Amino acid sequence: MMYAPVEFSKTAYPQIEYQRRQQQFWDPIRLALFTLAIVAIVGITIGIVTHFVVEDDKSFYYLASFQVTSIKYRENYGIRSSREFIERSHQIERMMSKIFRRSSGVGRFIKSHVIKISPDEQGVNILIVLMFRYPSTDSPERIKKRIERTFYQSLKIKQLPLTINIPSFSLTPIDSKKMRNLLNSRCGIRMSSSNIPLPASSSTERIVQGRETAMEGEWPWQASLQLIGAGHQCGATLISNTWLLTAAHCFWKNRDPTKWIVTFGTTITPPLVKRSVGKIIIHEEYHRDTNENDIALAQLTTRVEFSNVVQRVCLPDSSMKLPPKTSVFVTGFGSIVDDGPTQNKLRQARVETIGSDVCNRKDVYDGLITPGMLCAGFMEGKIDACKGDSGGPLVYDNRDIWYIVGIVSWGQSCALPNKPGVYTRVTKYRDWIASKTGL
Repeated sequence: MMYAPVEFSKTAYPQIEYQRRQQQFWDPIRLALFTLAIVAIVGITIGIVTHFVVEDDKSFYYLASFQVTSIKYRENYGIRSSREFIERSHQIERMMSKIFRRSSGVGRFIKSHVIKISPDEQGVNILIVLMFRYPSTDSPERIKKRIERTFYQSLKIKQLPLTINIPSFSLTPIDSKKMRNLLNSRCGIRMSSSNIPLPASSSTERIVQGRETAMEGEWPWQASLQLIGAGHQCGATLISNTWLLTAAHCFWKNRDPTKWIVTFGTTITPPLVKRSVGKIIIHEEYHRDTNENDIALAQLTTRVEFSNVVQRVCLPDSSMKLPPKTSVFVTGFGSIVDDGPTQNKLRQARVETIGSDVCNRKDVYDGLITPGMLCAGFMEGKIDACKGDSGGPLVYDNRDIWYIVGIVSWGQSCALPNKPGVYTRVTKYRDWIASKTGL
């Protein structure tokens, strides 16, 4: 059955009353011993707190540039969405990880992101953001010297895939705002509220009876599509400053863009950002009876500004293929039980892709899965998207860059055995998206 839109309702939580303890009187010896014990505990606690405050880690960001002489410049390096730029960026980022991962101390190097590849007479120039974690008592300049020393030593002793012109290397400390502005040129990068990059792995718990998303910025492309006066109806995914990707069936009752709003953030109420919808484009060949071509676009009347907590996801190349049992993540504000209420806080689940041959078995969906559909979940059930998650993203992490590979479309009930979630396969519609948006 289709994951139909549902209205938001609040959950009532029971209040707990605690029993009062009877007052007790202490003799002088017991009171003295008790006081000494309290003083000792307080002393130890202060010591521990002081230790962690002093040793509290902080994020440090650096903008690095260097010349690579073993690469010849290609025109597509200037297009950040091109396969050439993405593949070369991954190679450079892997190399930086090899240089710093073990050399800079456990957990010190977080990640790197290539910002620009530009032409040079002897090869190419690389502009890259480096992210580290060090005690807050350290200074950016002292850490800078440490990073430079590690970099130069690595070039001497490690076999690296690229040839770097050592004198060309420069390193500049930058603040978190500058770092975010630089990364805004890249899609699919998620950050926490404190600018700390999050690990690719996350909860394996489900949206159905699952856990709430941990923090702002964990899934910054997630949006809520809401009918004015009726509340949350569907999820959607930000793919540019103005365009969102969602499911066609979300609009089957109302296609009037003036009746819709979009909100961003990990809660529906209050929203972090709110925008009006100016245009709705539904796939011309959408068939509600078969769920084929269940894809639509919504354009905002006013663009959103990218930040740590609102960011676009990457669109996959049409040639991207995910083998069965690939880990992917689904997020949404949908119900946690079949026909339950919308959840005010965003929820997340790790699921796995399932081959269409398995999904088309007689005991599963009996031939209903077309080439434009993608199954994901688990054959034993239990973990799944549900009602109200429709239109939301199914995303895949490729070397810390996140791609939308599916749109929550339909399924039989929620989290049943042999009835995994069915998603619109985004790679199948890559040309259609480009023809409507230019993306």
